[in-house]
Amino acid sequence: MKGNNRALVLIAATAAVLFLAAAAPLTAASKEQFVDMTFPFSEDSIYWPTDKPFTPKTVFKGFSDAGWWYASNEYAASEHGGTHADAPVHFSEKGRTIGQIPLREWIGPAVRINVTKKCSANRDYLLSVDDIRAWEKAHGRIPKGAWVIMHSGLDDKSYPNKKEVLGTEKTGKEAIAELHFPGFSPEAAEFLLDNRNITGIAVDTPSIDPGMSKDFKVHQVLCKAQKLALENIANLDKIPESGATLFVIPMLIQNGTGSPARVFAKLP
Repeated sequence: MKGNNRALVLIAATAAVLFLAAAAPLTAASKEQFVDMTFPFSEDSIYWPTDKPFTPKTVFKGFSDAGWWYASNEYAASEHGGTHADAPVHFSEKGRTIGQIPLREWIGPAVRINVTKKCSANRDYLLSVDDIRAWEKAHGRIPKGAWVIMHSGLDDKSYPNKKEVLGTEKTGKEAIAELHFPGFSPEAAEFLLDNRNITGIAVDTPSIDPGMSKDFKVHQVLCKAQKLALENIANLDKIPESGATLFVIPMLIQNGTGSPARVFAKLP
């Protein structure tokens, strides 16, 4: 075989090996399934009635005088609204800020406790220790580092309808007395903190505490324990009760008490 032919064969063989090596992980990755659990941020996003809502503004959108396209927006908002994370400092004087939470704490097994029927019958339903024990009877002990998620079903079809989600369309302090939506019971939160090594808890409602709460006891005990919370997460009906992995990507606000977040799950 002439030298040039040998060189061509060698090049072709090398290219084939490189192609197969690159294609293998791509094929494996293509089989992975993910569920986006984030509500898009817009003027419709649900925020606590006394907080500043998401307020977008177009800075420029169009062709410049030089002829090239340019678009830029700005926005203002509270840290706590839409799909977002709570840092421990939110309800604990010595709690960590968003900027102090290591990346590994934002990832963990997803435990979805389905109480949609109970919440449908009672807007003020509190997830109980019995609900947690019933989940474990069916799926085994809550795994280490888990995100324990209360699936109320409230946001499945209601978000961003404020009346249906919050219980009121009012804003400001006058809205507080009319808030009605499900949440964790303090007893359930304390049980998880005392008996299970969780990363945090999450809800598909505006708060881990129920809307009628006046002392935010669940926030208090969770934040004191340096654990995390997620609120207003979406598409819980699209993940299994066990086996998925939850990923949270908050905006890295160094001294943040909370942060808007992109939340998604990898299915088993």
